[in-house]
Amino acid sequence: MAINARVNTTGAIGRATIKSSPKTAIAADTFAPKPNVSLSEINDISLTGVENGDALIFNSATNRFEANTVQAFVSEVVGGTF
Repeated sequence: MAINARVNTTGAIGRATIKSSPKTAIAADTFAPKPNVSLSEINDISLTGVENGDALIFNSATNRFEANTVQAFVSEVVGGTF
């Protein structure tokens, strides 16, 4: 966005006027926004075998996000000293 500024010094104190240019959107001629997109429509997401509670996890071998169960193992909990 370009800002045009002009300083008017006809009086004893100068005055600045700042006007912003009209907003412009640049998009390809074939661009058609779609407000509601499902995950299955996104190219780099695989929903094969998706189950309740799964999370999207990136797989660098396939270069895709995949739905998998997040597993965490806690071997020790240290609560500090009191």
